[in-house]
Amino acid sequence: MSNKTFDYIIVGSGTAGTVLANRLSSDPSIQVCLIEAGPGDKTPLVHIPSFVGTLMFHKTYGWNYKTTPQSALGGREILLPRGKILGGCSSTNGMAYFRGHPKDFDEWESMGNPGWSYRDVLPYFIRSENNVDYRQSPYHGTDGEMHISHVRKYNPMITPFLEATSSLGYPRCEDFNGCMDPVGFDVRQNAIHEGRRVSGVTAFLKPVIKRPNLTVVTECLVNRVLLENNRATGIDIELAGLRQNFIARREVVLCGGTYGSPALLLHSGIGDSNELAKAGIKTEINLPGVGKNLHDHPSAVVQRVCSNSESYGISWKALPRNALSVFQYLLTRKGQLAGNLFEVTGFLHTTEGLDRPDVQFVFMPANRPKPGFPFPVGHGYGINSVLLRPKSRGSVTLASSDPHQAPLIDTNFLGDDADLEPLLRGMRIARKILDTPQMNKYQGKETLPGVNLDSDEELKAFIKANMTSVHHPGGTCRMGDNEECVVDSQLRVRGIEGLRVADASVFPRMVSGNSNAPTVMVAEKAADMILGKTPPAPIDPG
Repeated sequence: MSNKTFDYIIVGSGTAGTVLANRLSSDPSIQVCLIEAGPGDKTPLVHIPSFVGTLMFHKTYGWNYKTTPQSALGGREILLPRGKILGGCSSTNGMAYFRGHPKDFDEWESMGNPGWSYRDVLPYFIRSENNVDYRQSPYHGTDGEMHISHVRKYNPMITPFLEATSSLGYPRCEDFNGCMDPVGFDVRQNAIHEGRRVSGVTAFLKPVIKRPNLTVVTECLVNRVLLENNRATGIDIELAGLRQNFIARREVVLCGGTYGSPALLLHSGIGDSNELAKAGIKTEINLPGVGKNLHDHPSAVVQRVCSNSESYGISWKALPRNALSVFQYLLTRKGQLAGNLFEVTGFLHTTEGLDRPDVQFVFMPANRPKPGFPFPVGHGYGINSVLLRPKSRGSVTLASSDPHQAPLIDTNFLGDDADLEPLLRGMRIARKILDTPQMNKYQGKETLPGVNLDSDEELKAFIKANMTSVHHPGGTCRMGDNEECVVDSQLRVRGIEGLRVADASVFPRMVSGNSNAPTVMVAEKAADMILGKTPPAPIDPG
């Protein structure tokens, strides 16, 4: 590379980084560099939606993180997939499009973040969206880069599942992103267009990749942020076996995600001075909040097996359908390979007195994949109950001063006993749904947790022994106006000029749902802040 000096350097080409690269480079006078640690996204595993399971723990395209032993889970370590590829997690995630509950963002504003209420952020959601199904809604955009739509052909089990939820009195929610209180069950929208994944790369990066003022560097490890007189001046990197510096004339923007961004701050000497000393790193800025406030959405499953081949799965009975689906996808990009397999969801208040849903339900018309194999074998179905507002908080710290070594990620899952109760209520609701006449026709046999487990204590023990994450981490560089916060409401790192963080790590609290859409929103808003643009007028959709 002949040019090693840029106006803006973006570290991380994931969901947020690709948006920022697009928006900042729209001014031809601004030189922008986007850095990615992983390779390009040419593999078909990324672009065929149903192959999502092959990417979750891929050795080449993922960071292969795992938690520290979790004390509340009997010492278990939980795998934590994060994309290490151009597009980051937007190239490896489940493609679900859900913004979060409107009250999530009003809560962000109340936590010392003016300009982040739902009225303020809705225009940014709309800006990036090209919604195929809702063309006249005040909640949706039709001119953005992200094509969002429903899957055109659902698994046949979806209809009886929705009939089952309705029979129990649960409402339907036609548009989870189109009302002020999304409660109920229905099919959900996804970042899929014409049978292919919509990632940060396909939506935001590839259309502008030939801009002469945009440089994209892959397979490049960032060791630390360069600091001089409390100002970020660039980054120390390893590229093609050589260690060198890239210089930023204006700003460095970290988009490394909930684990990567705090780890890079710590390697740069920005964090809790006591923790930095333990890792053998000189403190540049004592910022105790770096890496704290980590939280994620834990989930518990009710799973049943059956002989009915309507569910997705590999079997002799399903062989003709699966073979046909391959040809159908190759010829038309339609059919079961064109979807993300989990097409219906629901949000419920599982107890009285809540101002928004506390549990998400994800129906899985498939058997659980076996460890080490990405596709379901045999047939079955189940429901994941996902805790949306966990009280437990964990941390990201360093194992050593070596940036090649993975950080220590302690999610502290179920560290607060209060997190067990909503999951328990969710499991009981899941069983109730699967026991309806509409679902009983499949004659499923419960394998998890098993019909022999029914008391509260038995089910809580099952949750601790079997819970997993749905991989929506956030909060480790939290935004706010007090000393526990890492960035201010303009996403500027406290005590340092020329350095911002723009990804899910800045969420003060995790949204009540999937994290991709709100991360895009954060990046859209960050771009306006960096470029000094007046934010769009708030929207009151009514």
